[in-house]
Amino acid sequence: MSKLLKYNTNSSSSPSTKPLFISVRVVDIILNIDHPKASLHGGVDSIGTIFYGNIEDKKGIDNPENLPTAKPIFTHQKYLPLINEIVLLINININKDNKSKQKLSLYFPNINIWNSPHHNAMPLTEYYRNENNEYLNTQEGFVRSPQDNQLNIPLGETFQEKDFIKPLRPFEGDNILEGRLGNSIRLGSTSKPLNPWSQNGENSDPIIIIRNGQYNNTNDETFNPNIEDINNDDSSIYLTSNQNINGFKVASKNMQSYNKGELPYKSPEDNLTNPPLI
Repeated sequence: MSKLLKYNTNSSSSPSTKPLFISVRVVDIILNIDHPKASLHGGVDSIGTIFYGNIEDKKGIDNPENLPTAKPIFTHQKYLPLINEIVLLINININKDNKSKQKLSLYFPNINIWNSPHHNAMPLTEYYRNENNEYLNTQEGFVRSPQDNQLNIPLGETFQEKDFIKPLRPFEGDNILEGRLGNSIRLGSTSKPLNPWSQNGENSDPIIIIRNGQYNNTNDETFNPNIEDINNDDSSIYLTSNQNINGFKVASKNMQSYNKGELPYKSPEDNLTNPPLI
């Protein structure tokens, strides 16, 4: 396993000092109690437990039955890795019964290999090195490959790779939370004249943008970060202060339904016995 950081108490520590963190590859993960190994690792308490292998060799892929496990380090936030993503692992000792100590393995969220919110899987190089290595081409905004040419790297049971998912472009002072599938929350501000919501008001006027579903622009064949598109994203909420959303297109200009209220429900029997007057 890779040694990423050594814990040195002083400058004369010996070369044999154990690493504080190790990097491992996720081979499997327990997401519900129906997992075949959930009962062996605590039932409902096992949710989030990963099974991991070495990142340099095939250990864990060729022998998936006898793998070590680790639990999430955070309890307040669930951001669980996909299969083939890399996580940092730390081992700590806890007092089990005030007499004996028990080693507890905990893992951090996945490492940012590809600078993508979608996934950061890194399988063994022998399994993905080929003529159209799109994973190496994600850097520097290189042209992306069509979905038909994906490498079909296993990421999980239901998670499917979508090659149009991109990270959001940040602006000064932004606090951004991004999901894996184009769902995001931006705690941002006016940044004249860099984006569609910065045409009015003053710089640093606050704005919150909640987006669910990133627009798939088929004319954009790069991996460059993008920004929210109020007219083409699946759905979104903009909480503004002094901003006007440039280019916003309303769904309908028909104002006759405004403030009409909800009509009372009438069952099919009522319509037959008391038909509306014509």
